[in-house]
Amino acid sequence: MSNSPTVSVIIPTYNRAEMVCDCIASVLQSDYDRFEIIIVDDASPDNTADEVERRFGEESRVRYVRNEVNLQPAGVRNRGASLARGLYYLFIDDDNIVAPDMISKLVQGMSLDDKLGLIAPLAIHKTPNVIWTLGSSFNLWTSQPINLHEGEDADSVEVEDRLYPTWYSPNVWMVKREAFSRVGGYDPFYRIMFDESDFGMRLRRAGYKCAIYPMARTYHLGFLERGKAPALRILGIESPARAYCFARNRSVFVRRHFPLLNRIVVIVVFVPLFALYYGAISLWNGRPGIAWAFLKGSVAGWFSFPKEHFAG
Repeated sequence: MSNSPTVSVIIPTYNRAEMVCDCIASVLQSDYDRFEIIIVDDASPDNTADEVERRFGEESRVRYVRNEVNLQPAGVRNRGASLARGLYYLFIDDDNIVAPDMISKLVQGMSLDDKLGLIAPLAIHKTPNVIWTLGSSFNLWTSQPINLHEGEDADSVEVEDRLYPTWYSPNVWMVKREAFSRVGGYDPFYRIMFDESDFGMRLRRAGYKCAIYPMARTYHLGFLERGKAPALRILGIESPARAYCFARNRSVFVRRHFPLLNRIVVIVVFVPLFALYYGAISLWNGRPGIAWAFLKGSVAGWFSFPKEHFAG
């Protein structure tokens, strides 16, 4: 593989010392030999720095950097990319264990179509053993995500050795360096939630294809902080900050990328319905702060007009 392109593996992390170290260890077991790992610690209050040093301090392929202030995933990924030297950037959420051949398969898949800008592995929820998605998109009338084969048993779904079109990837994805630069990276306005979706849409608008290559695989562990409600974690609103960004960013994403009539329907009809639905579930789980944050985010989404300073 001496002539293979270098891959910069960028792993954002926050307060998950043990989990990110297990993720790093799985990447280091890769059968691909031309990669670097950049860990971007988003100002974690735990012992992430000590654990990474203890387990990987002698590993030349692992580089650890720490933010002085919390930037959230969009900003963290941009910082990791600014430090990367590879032809391909491989972004991995820290709650993944990647298959030993995942990187080599993604590089192989990238060569299948010159127009590819983003390629992702088949993401499998490790417990239970079910598929996350074989292609992600959105319902243009409701803005609800659509994930091909989501929740189906990973061993029973027959996948073909081909590229499956997707609008974006929500977990692990590889991007060509020149494609990342052309669209300007991730929009830090989103902070968390919908930043990956927005990035994929801007890539597609710039003329790149996005795809999932199921011959490459990653196993998603999931993560639930102590004291959080599992039902809210599944919905992605386990904290007030996430709930606010989820509600606000949905409207911003829709206004940027949906056709006009669809935008109107989503903003006027479904945004209020989502506020009621998510608010009710939050209250049912004894989290009035999350319900209030979601409501505030829904209102903010109507009036947020971030600067359109990205290419593509």
